[in-house]
Amino acid sequence: MSFRFTSLLALSALLVSACQSTPSAPCADTQAIVESVAKMHPEIARLTVHTTPAGGSGPIAVASTMAEKLGKPSDPEDLKAMAKNLTVTMEEVGSYDVTVPICMKNGKATAAVGVTFNTDKGTDKAQLTELANAVAKVVEDRMAGMKK
Repeated sequence: MSFRFTSLLALSALLVSACQSTPSAPCADTQAIVESVAKMHPEIARLTVHTTPAGGSGPIAVASTMAEKLGKPSDPEDLKAMAKNLTVTMEEVGSYDVTVPICMKNGKATAAVGVTFNTDKGTDKAQLTELANAVAKVVEDRMAGMKK
């Protein structure tokens, strides 16, 4: 076995055991879901799932269409969405960010989906918020389907 293959195998084992979006769903599956859902919605600039991985110390980005976000601690709006079980919206220059709590357990969200849209002046933020909630529901349903 080559060093490269052995290293890849070790890294894969580490990711599967340490990086889970739900107790039985590895990050690789969640990443595939994020990529698939994002492809269905070209209006989405970024799609990210935040949760605390098995054995983790706090919420991180476990899947994202933006590779730079992966493994990074979740932002305050992501934490707020999970802690308070509410959809959090933020207007940024040229974009609109909507974070939706998902994966309820004992009345608390265990994950959040961040949906960022590129926006122009006059964009209907209410419609984008509705779309973000619908997208988050699809992501959540697909993640739940991985458990079965």
